[in-house]
Amino acid sequence: MNFQEYLYNQGFQREDLLARMAESLELDDSRSNRMESAYNAIYDVLKADPVFFSKVDFVVYPQGSKAIGTTTKPYGKDEFDLDIVVHIRDLFYNYTSSEIYNHLIRVFRGNDVYRPKLIPKNRCARINYSGDFHLDILPGCIVIENEDKLMVPDRELASWTSTFPKGYIGWFLDIAKDVRQPILLRKAYENFVTLPEAKAEQEDLPEEDFYSKEPLKRAVQLTKRYRDIFFDDNPKHRTSSIVLTTIFGQFYQGEPSIYETIDNVLNRIISNYSDYQQLFENRGIYKRIKVLNPVNPEEDFTDKWDKDKEFYNQFIAFAKSYKEKWERLKKGDFGVAEELFGSTRTKTILKAQLENLSKGKVDTLEKAGLTIMSGKNHVDPKGNITKNNGYESKPHRNYGGIELDIKKAPNNLSSKNYIAAYIQKELVDKNFPWLQTVVKDGKLLGKGKIKPKGCKKEYEILISHDINDTYRKERVFILNDSQIQFGKTPHLYPGNSLCLYYPKDMPRDLDLNFVDVVPWISEWLVMYELWKKYGVWMADEIKH
Repeated sequence: MNFQEYLYNQGFQREDLLARMAESLELDDSRSNRMESAYNAIYDVLKADPVFFSKVDFVVYPQGSKAIGTTTKPYGKDEFDLDIVVHIRDLFYNYTSSEIYNHLIRVFRGNDVYRPKLIPKNRCARINYSGDFHLDILPGCIVIENEDKLMVPDRELASWTSTFPKGYIGWFLDIAKDVRQPILLRKAYENFVTLPEAKAEQEDLPEEDFYSKEPLKRAVQLTKRYRDIFFDDNPKHRTSSIVLTTIFGQFYQGEPSIYETIDNVLNRIISNYSDYQQLFENRGIYKRIKVLNPVNPEEDFTDKWDKDKEFYNQFIAFAKSYKEKWERLKKGDFGVAEELFGSTRTKTILKAQLENLSKGKVDTLEKAGLTIMSGKNHVDPKGNITKNNGYESKPHRNYGGIELDIKKAPNNLSSKNYIAAYIQKELVDKNFPWLQTVVKDGKLLGKGKIKPKGCKKEYEILISHDINDTYRKERVFILNDSQIQFGKTPHLYPGNSLCLYYPKDMPRDLDLNFVDVVPWISEWLVMYELWKKYGVWMADEIKH
C-alpha cells in the first residue's frame, strides 16, 4: 500500500486533490527568484538616494499574499504583483503626504534602469516588468513612536490615509495557525509513515511540507483562482484579494481541512450577507457590505463599493456561483474542479493521483486509464487495454455533441461500394472475435459483449459501419446501460451513439478503417467508468 492508496481508503482523496491544486497555484521557482532579486534591489536603490532616503531610518518588507503565504500564479493575461512597503520610522506629521510620495517617484524616475518601468499610481510607485510581474511600492510613515501603524500618501485625497500592513500580516498568520485539530493531511501523513506496509513505499512519499500548509492559506489560494476565472470577462468589478482574504480570515473557525474551510466559509458568507441582498432586491435599499481592516478599522477595504454598487452585486454573484459549483464537488464530481480551478490543472493532478494509486496493483481501472493516457497502448482480442499485446490503438481525441459537416474528397464511384464491408468484417473478425459481425446491404453490422479489465461491468455493444454514408460511417451503441444518455454523459452524439474520435483529426481523403475504431470502444468504456468514479474525462478530448 502506498500513501495515495491510504488516502483513498481513508476518504481523503478529495482533500489531497485540493492540496495538490493549491500547491500547483504557487509561483514557479524561476519567477520567484526573479521577483526576489527585484525586491532585494529596491532597498539598495532607495538607500543610495543622497537627497532623502539615505537620511531617514526605513525598512522594506513585503505585504499582501507574499507575506501571508497565499500567492497564486497569474491567470490569463494578468501579471503577478508583489506589494512592498517602504516603512519610514519617522512620524508622518513631520512631512506632507505629497513630499513622501514625490521623493519615492523622484528616485525611480532618476534611475536609468527603473525609469522606463515606472508607473506612478495613486498611493504607490509601480515598477512594471512587463509580461512577467510588477512591484507596487507603498511609502509610509509611522503614527506613534515604536509602533508599526502607518500613514501613507493618497494623491486623490491630497492627504494621508491609515494602514497597518504588519498588523494585518500578524492577524492573518495567527488565525491560519489556530487550527483546532491537527491538519487533516498532515495527520494522515504522520499516521501512514508509522504503518508497517508503508516502509516499502517510503521513497515515493511526497515532500513532508506539502501537507503542512494551513488549510486557511490553501482555501484562500483556491478561492482567488475561482475569483480570477469568474471575473475574467468583467475585470473592472473583480473582488480584490484583500477583501476575499479578510472575509475568509474573519469567518474561519479553525477547520483542519481545506475542504471544510471552503465549505463552511461559503455557508457563512451566504448566511451573513443574504440579508443585505434581500434588502436590495426586495426593497431597493442598498446597504453595502463593509470589509474593514481587522487591525485598523479606519481602513475600509470596500470603500469604492459606495461609488459603484456593481462591486457588491458581482461579489454576491461570485459567492453564489462558487457555492453552486462547490455543492457539486461535495457530491464527488471532481470534474467541476475544472470549472473552479482550471481544466488542464485538474486533469494533470488527478492523473498524478491515479499513478500513485495504481502502483503495484494488477488490472485496476486506474492502471488501464493510465495506459490509455500514455498514448501508446494496444487492445487485445478480448477488448482489454494492454501496453503491447494485441491491436495497436491509433491516436484519437474524444468528441461528441454535434455531427460535424466535413467535406470529403469526391467519390468518383458511380455505384455503392459493397466490397469494403467484407474487408472490414475480415479484419474485425481476425482481431476482435468478441464482436460477432455480418454484412447486410453493404453495411457491416455487429454485436457482442465486452468487459475490459478494470471495468466493473460487462457491456453489450451494437455497431454498424456503412462505407457509403456521406459523413460519419459508424454508429456504436451500448445496449445495457440506461445511464448513458446524450446530454448527461460526455462524448455521445444525439441518439446515444458513442463519439470515439474527433472527425477533423482524420484524413480528409481516406475513409477510416472500422477495425481502427474498435479499440476505441474499449478505451471509451474505461474512460466512462473513470468519469463515473471521479467526474473527469481523463482521455484527450475536444470540449463542446
